Order: sequence, then structure tokens, then C-alpha cells
Amino acid sequence: MTSPKVTIAPVTAVDQPYALKLGTKLLITLTVENIESQGQDYQLKGSQLPSDCYTLGALAMSADPGHPNQIEVLIHPTEVAAIGKHQLKLQLVSSEGGILWEDQVYLQFLVADDIEIMLTPDLTFIKDGVGVYQLLITNTSRFERVLTVQPKGLPVRNGLTFKAEPVQLDLGPDQTGKVDLMVQPRRWWLRPWLGKGRKFQFQVDLQDTNGIPLPQLLAQSGLVWQPYPRSHGLKLLGLLLLALGTSSALLWQFIWRQPTGPAIAALRSSQTVVPQTGQEDIQLSWTVKNSQQLSKVVILREHQGQSEVAKTFRFDQGIPQELQRSPLNQNSNFCEYEQPETGVLACTGITTGTTNPGKYQFQVQAFSSDNASEPMATQTTGLIAFKPNAVPLITRFYAPASRTNASTSGPVATATPGPIKLNWEIANPSQLTEVQIMTVDANNAEAALLQRYQLGNGKLPETLAKYCRFTPTLTCQNVPTAARKPGQYFFKITASYQQEQQPFTLSKTIGPMNIQAENLRIASFLINGQQAPAQYVLKPGQNYVNLTWKVEGGNNPSVAILPSPGKIPVAGSMKYQLNPQQPGAITLQATDLNGKQVLQTIAIGGTVAKAPPNRPKPPIAQAKPKPANAKPATPPLPFTAAYPPPFTPEPAMLRQNPLPPLPAQPLLPQATRPRRPVSKPVVSRPPQPRPPIAIKSSPQPKYSPAALKEAQLVTRGLVVARQNRKIVLNGSTWNKTQDAIKLLRRGYSREAAAKRAGVPLWKLNVLVSLGQRTR
Repeated sequence: MTSPKVTIAPVTAVDQPYALKLGTKLLITLTVENIESQGQDYQLKGSQLPSDCYTLGALAMSADPGHPNQIEVLIHPTEVAAIGKHQLKLQLVSSEGGILWEDQVYLQFLVADDIEIMLTPDLTFIKDGVGVYQLLITNTSRFERVLTVQPKGLPVRNGLTFKAEPVQLDLGPDQTGKVDLMVQPRRWWLRPWLGKGRKFQFQVDLQDTNGIPLPQLLAQSGLVWQPYPRSHGLKLLGLLLLALGTSSALLWQFIWRQPTGPAIAALRSSQTVVPQTGQEDIQLSWTVKNSQQLSKVVILREHQGQSEVAKTFRFDQGIPQELQRSPLNQNSNFCEYEQPETGVLACTGITTGTTNPGKYQFQVQAFSSDNASEPMATQTTGLIAFKPNAVPLITRFYAPASRTNASTSGPVATATPGPIKLNWEIANPSQLTEVQIMTVDANNAEAALLQRYQLGNGKLPETLAKYCRFTPTLTCQNVPTAARKPGQYFFKITASYQQEQQPFTLSKTIGPMNIQAENLRIASFLINGQQAPAQYVLKPGQNYVNLTWKVEGGNNPSVAILPSPGKIPVAGSMKYQLNPQQPGAITLQATDLNGKQVLQTIAIGGTVAKAPPNRPKPPIAQAKPKPANAKPATPPLPFTAAYPPPFTPEPAMLRQNPLPPLPAQPLLPQATRPRRPVSKPVVSRPPQPRPPIAIKSSPQPKYSPAALKEAQLVTRGLVVARQNRKIVLNGSTWNKTQDAIKLLRRGYSREAAAKRAGVPLWKLNVLVSLGQRTR
């Protein structure tokens, strides 16, 4: 029993496993060849990997002697799969139970994003110096990470040079490292002479020295190179004069240059040595410039060391009759002027009269009308192996608008917003009967859409006519697929043909490819027809507001108004009922399927009642003295105290361990009379009028405006950090920061609040900076 030949793609090894993050998918293709001539049934089996982490595409297939089969295996590790290295053992088992073939697929399951990066400032202005930036990198994983800093310009070669100190960081779990980054522009000609300056963009990427994939981190910033001083104006004038002189010389040369003779700009043949052409004849295509002076074109054919004239075409009276296009859908054996004003002549698929199999080489000669004996230009093809009616072959299959990012997790092509368009080339298409394109959604491997195109007698269906042509290969460009919504897709092309009245198929698969959704954003949020402010004050007697909103972008976003009514459409309006006694806050929150979230919060507050300015004071004799243990009255809180986002539940830690009490405030001094010793007799005196007691009109508030403002800045910065996915909702840093916000509102300083809540002071400073930018 002969063993079959099986090829696995992609290739893995023990020391080079395929890295795959939990929740993503990998498509493995097995190509089976060299089954016994009599054919036999076989089955694919897998082991050594949990069954819920992979799916066998075809459980049983029947071997067809002489033609390969493809079996697809989809790897889809679950969210609870074990982190680390794994292997999948694959076996081909015959119907009698014998093992025909077996091999291993080596995998490595990785955790999700576990690195946080923050680059400050967002923009710097320089003249002749350098821009200085600070990069904070936090390792939130359970493992030690060794990271290398890799800054680069946007675009890559935009004239900036970078210097990072240090270049490499060794971070333990929950450890933060700081990198000083210096950026300097080098190309002096990029510095502007006038205006507000030239802006450069750059970003800082990270690379793990152990090859562990990193999340898609985009720490971006900018640098503005201010213009030259006015004293450099003479240099600018000299450059302008030089440019003017150069352009004048080029224009003079272009206008007065002498016309040249015909020239062959390009020459293409049906096929090269591999693969062989399947046409009835070898065809050539060429382009001739300055065809106004073209008299004839001669095709020389060389075979087994002998050269002969294959064909001659005369162009004295224009394009000869045999090379003129008659029907509009004619795909070969014609010439036409691409640019009549410049004399560019293009000839497509010109037959050479070659019918016998063998290896040939052709030379195309162009003769000028001034000299019909010597060719003005010549072009020679490579060696062509010709075999009539060869079987079709898929030579190319790719997405033209995609770019491939090489990483340890495998090739992933990222396409522009859908639909994804495909290109393909099929050699020897004369025997094709049908082409099928299958689009598979990787997020739901069972959901697929099939596009079928019937071909026959060298004619294309109307749905493909505007995308494909015979050159003489079947070349199709920018054919739209069913992949239109954001997500990850695989594509498979299947070509059917007939040979000796027997049907055959061949196929090829590419992927995965991503359609990126537009950035999730709140396009508008209005309150009573006006742009929603950060704080809204209710008028007396007002108990409702009119809300209007619109959310755009994202991958199927879910929109909600919190604390009520909850889920709402992505766009609409409503009448929102309020409680003037407890106004609280309104939050518009949008979350898409990828976990991205944006939100906007409006703090709602009622008007604070003020005392009448001319209220009469009671007489001193009627004024009641304050008791000794009386405390100053606490003024009502301003509405900004209700600003914290309503979507954040109070952490259980705060409910179980209440915050420490405020420092005791000193009581106001009271005017009291000292007691006399008991031993002395009390002398009776007439009652004397008591002096008036000074009473403060406004006692010291419990919540100072400065403390409330500090807490409000931290709250805003926390919201911005959550939107940028720098802080996890209800995580350790999130809950500790909520504790710090409450401490700030109660009068603690920033340093004391950070220390009591267990938040690093630098994180609190960064959040305050973010909150100031959003004001």
C-alpha cells in the first residue's frame, strides 16, 4: 500500500508553533495526492487537542486517482482554553482501519491585550532643537515581558529621526516603565519658509523580544517644525530662481526636441516556460510609440536553432484590415490607438501561426517609413514552451486592496472598508466551464455565500465581462465579493473544466482578511436642541428635557441612555423625565461588538435657592445664644457633585470598608463668662446688657470648590482613558481611582487621596491632564 503525499499549510514546527490568540480562528488546508491507482476511501481524524478547539472540514472523502483533494481544518480556541503550547495530531485512516498518513500541527495559545502605553505630550513646537516626549508602558499581564521601543514616522520616511532612552524595558507583572523619546527633523528642505510651520506625525510601536504578539498599540503624537526666520528670505528667492530656470530649460527641450522614430515600449507573450499555454496558437501583445512613422511590423520565430518570418503586418495606410477590431467584445488579434494624439499603438493577442508543440522564441521588429530595410526597434521574448490545449491552472489569487502584515500569529490581510474585491489569473482557460467564488465568514465558519460564473466557448458572462478579459489567460480584477460587513473572511476559488469529456476541478484558498469598521463615535448629542454641555442647570419648575442623539461607525454598536431607559436605537430623540430633587446625570453610551466604547455624560443640577438680600435682622435682645456644641450649618451641595458617571457601580470594596472620616473642624469660639470659685460668696449685681456675638454669615463649606474641581478633572480623565482602552471598566485601577475621586471630594489633597486609595500618584496626574484637555 503506497502512502499518500499530504501537504499542510501553514507549516508549523516544534520550535516554531503558530501563535493564536484566544477567541480568533486559523484555517489549515491539507492537500492529498498520490493515492493508489485503484482508489480507496479514507477518513481524517484528529486528537491531542480538546474537541471544542477545532473542527474537521470534511470528515470523509473518496480518493480520485491522479487528482489531489483538499481538506480544511478550522482551529478556534475557546476563551477558557489553556494558555501555552498545544499540538493537534492529524491522521488519514483507510476504510480497513489502517493509518495511511499522520502528522502534527504545533500551536501556541496566547492571552489577549496585556500592555498599556501612554505617550505625552500630544504636540510639541521646535525651531532648531529636538522635541522631547515621555512614554509610560505598563505590563498588566501575569508574566515578565521584555519590550523594545520602535518609533517610526507617519509615513515611515517623513524626515524624522528618533532616539529612545532606554530602548529596551524589562517589566514584571503590574510594573510600569518610563522611556524618554527625542524626535528631530533632519531634512532641511522640509522646513517651511512661511506660514505656521510643518507638522510631522509619528507613532511608537513595541516588539516583544521573546516573540509574544502584542496588542495593536498606536501611541501617536505630533511635532511642528516652525518656519525659517525672515533673514532666510534670500535663500528662498535663490531656490525659486533656480526652480524657474530648470523648469524653463525642461519646457524648451520638450517643445523643440526632434521627434524620434517608432519604438517598442512593451512586448508580452502568452506564457513563459512554466506553465505551458493551452491556446490553439501562441499569441503576442506589444505597444509601439511614435506609430505615425511606423511602416511595418515583422514577427520572427526561432525554433530548434532555426529562425523564420512568422508574420508581417504593414501600417503604411494605418492599421491593416486583418488587425482591425470588428465586434466590441473582441478580446484578441487586433490593434488600436490608445493615445491617438501621441501615436501610442497597442496590439493585443496577435496570433503567430504556431500550431506544433515545442519551445519557441519570438522577435518583434518595428520599421520606420524613412528606412524600410533596417528595423528601428526590436524586442525579444523569453523561451516559450507550447503545448496545445493544456489543462487550466490558477496562477494568482489575491485581494488587490489589501496589505499583508507579517507577525507570529500568521499573515492577516487588512482591506479597506468593504466589499473586499479579488483578483485572479487562470492560465489555459480554453477548457473552463465554470468559476466559483466562496466567501466564508471566519466568525461563523458555517455561513458561506457562493458566487457562480458560467463560461463557455471563450465567452464571459455579463456579470464578469466588466472585470475580466482573455490576455490569453483569464485575468479578472476587482471582482466584488459578498464580504461587505466588518469582520474576518476566507475566500476560495474553484475552477471547473473538462478534459476528454471528463469533469475536473481545481481550487485555491486565501485568508483571513479583515474589513475594518469606521471608528465608533457620537456624531451628535443635543439637549433641548442645543449641543449637550458637560453640566446642565434646570430652570425652576422644569422636570423634563428633550434629548436627540446619533451614533456612527463601529461594528454593530449597541446604544443606551443610562441610568434609564437603557437600550435605544443608534439615532433618535425622546422626552426624558427628570426628578428636580435628585437630578443626577445622563450618560449616552455606545459599545460595539469589538468591545470599543464611547460615551458622553451630562451632569444635571437644580438651581440653588439664595436668601433674600435685604432680610431684616432680629434685635439683639431677641437673638438666642448658640449652644456650646453647635456645628456650623452645611450649605447645599452644588450640582457638580452629581457628576460621576452613572454607569459606574459603587465598588463592593467601598461599601464594605467606608472611607476614613474627615478631619474634625474646629468649633467657633463662644463668648462665655468664667466660673467663680465656690468658696467665695456670689455678689448680686444688676443685670448688664450683653455684647453682641459675632455670627458668620457663610460657614466654611464641607466640600470646597477646589476639591470638587480636582475630582471632576479626574473623573473626566477616567472617562477618556476608558474610551481609549487604557483602563478596564470595574478593574483594579478603575475601582481604586473611584475611591480617590470620593476622597478628593471630601477635601483630601491629591497626594493624600492617591496614598489612601492605593493609586500611584503618576496615574492620578495623568488622569488630571487628560481631564483638562477635554474641557
